[in-house]
Amino acid sequence: MQSSTTPEDLAVAAPDGAPATARRQGESAWDRDLRLWTERKPPLTRYLQHAVANSGRSPFSLAREYIGLSRGRGRLTLQEYVQYGVYDPSLGDDERSRFLTEKLHWPIVRRCNDIAWQAATEDKWLCAQLLERAGLPQPPILAMIDTTERTFPGTRTIRSDREFGEFVRGSCRDGTALFCKPSHGLASYGAFVVDGAERDRLHVEGEGWIAYDACFAELIGGHCYVVQPMQRNHPSLARYTERLATVRVYVLRTDSGVKLPFAALKMAAPEHVADNYWRPGNLACDVDPITGSIRSARTKDAFGTTDHLEHPHTGVRLVGERVPRWEDIVALTLECSSIFAPVRYHSLDVAILAEGLSIIEVNTGGAFNIPQLAAGRGFLTDQVLDLFRACGFKG
Repeated sequence: MQSSTTPEDLAVAAPDGAPATARRQGESAWDRDLRLWTERKPPLTRYLQHAVANSGRSPFSLAREYIGLSRGRGRLTLQEYVQYGVYDPSLGDDERSRFLTEKLHWPIVRRCNDIAWQAATEDKWLCAQLLERAGLPQPPILAMIDTTERTFPGTRTIRSDREFGEFVRGSCRDGTALFCKPSHGLASYGAFVVDGAERDRLHVEGEGWIAYDACFAELIGGHCYVVQPMQRNHPSLARYTERLATVRVYVLRTDSGVKLPFAALKMAAPEHVADNYWRPGNLACDVDPITGSIRSARTKDAFGTTDHLEHPHTGVRLVGERVPRWEDIVALTLECSSIFAPVRYHSLDVAILAEGLSIIEVNTGGAFNIPQLAAGRGFLTDQVLDLFRACGFKG
């Protein structure tokens, strides 16, 4: 559904004229991102107004339809009803009923998966050990930042700002940029990039120069972090963006075999360090999981999505193109999935590099909103319903 959002719709107040994305004094990177995500939600009344303006339908008709869907199997919120474009007059009742609320993600995940396996995917260091033992490609972990008593055998562990400074100076000496992300993070909250170092300070992209002790105490703020080298896109993707793009592949392990119901190519806007869809300007492309063909490309805002045939920043054609090395991505997904067989519903984020593929993350479950926003279709396909119902979902 094409969005007609204006900049005023999404204005976010910032103190003392600072940019809306600025980190506040004493705020960690994690807390900043969580705040930004929360602040970008307009009042509920604006959602209904947007749906009326874009559909030509009456408020009464939309409200009645929404209430029915909010009580149905998909349990949609008003925000989701509008963002997914479910109010579109061209959709039939069956199509509308297949959209699923994000609020049911973790309840469904807990029904489908052996919860004892959750740390094996959500703890990024632990997951990396499993992938390494299996010989699967992934970015190397250069260091862990952790101030607790936990140890990370075989991995350099940073406990203080002094150790942090020594590590960053040594790592950045040859021009290496560092990607830092929370070990137990979601949605890339708290991720940041270090792209320069001097004796007493380091350069954080989007933040500027920061003293090592201030970065350690405030930006990291006591969170456990994974530090990895920045990776670069395959040339076929580098023509769209310098930021690392990933393919999200959804996996269902059913009694009749492994199914891959959805795939999405995610690309970050130039001003963002990660491709997660909540960041304004980031792009999600619906990918045919069988052929690897890009079927749609969309940016999103609070009220919906905007379709693009070409990349909005570079003008290079996206829709109709094929994701490179698609057969290899599918094969890698299936191989990795067998390691996490007790996690019957999970997803992988795979980067495509010039030198090959790289598993960026394995996720317990996987956000319902990405394929629904990217494709404009509901998550509850027949394949998905078969697994979810077998696990006890009443839908």
